[in-house]
Amino acid sequence: MHVAAHARLVLARHPWLYWTAVAALAALLAAIVHAQTAQLDDARRAWGRTLPVLVATGPLKPGDTIEAHTVDVPVALVPTDALQALPDGARLRQRVAGGEILTDVDVADPVGPAALADDETVVVALSDPLSRNLTIGLDVQVAADGIVLADSATVVDLVDEITFVAVAAAEGPAVAAAAQQGLASLLYLP
Repeated sequence: MHVAAHARLVLARHPWLYWTAVAALAALLAAIVHAQTAQLDDARRAWGRTLPVLVATGPLKPGDTIEAHTVDVPVALVPTDALQALPDGARLRQRVAGGEILTDVDVADPVGPAALADDETVVVALSDPLSRNLTIGLDVQVAADGIVLADSATVVDLVDEITFVAVAAAEGPAVAAAAQQGLASLLYLP
């Protein structure tokens, strides 16, 4: 007789064998789940104490109003400059992914057009009437008379038809002179 047929015949005559096997498998599964849960609890306790920090609720772009919520994070994962509260009127300085811990580097106090500029840069006001659809954080180049004056620049503020661009401190005077004469133009990078 085939093994499967013989097993069905034995189980038909002795149904308690089937239910014993089911109970044994259920007990084994419960033991495995309990062991995994205990390991998870041990790992959580191993991280130690937690600290409340601000985490971005979704992806944010430079200049955006900051949308964040407080999350308790293990101290071992908290950056040294993590924010626990937002300064009044703070704006985002750089791109932040959703779920990312916000730090001092990510936010800027809203004090003038240089608030969103990086360190070691200067901000120059340009009036380029052909500039359209600019956004804060856009990487550009600044050129005048066919010469690139600032190889790496970032749009940091937009007020009416004035575009404020952060450029390296060494390139600032040349860009300012071209802007004053109305010669500065923005070159858009892909």
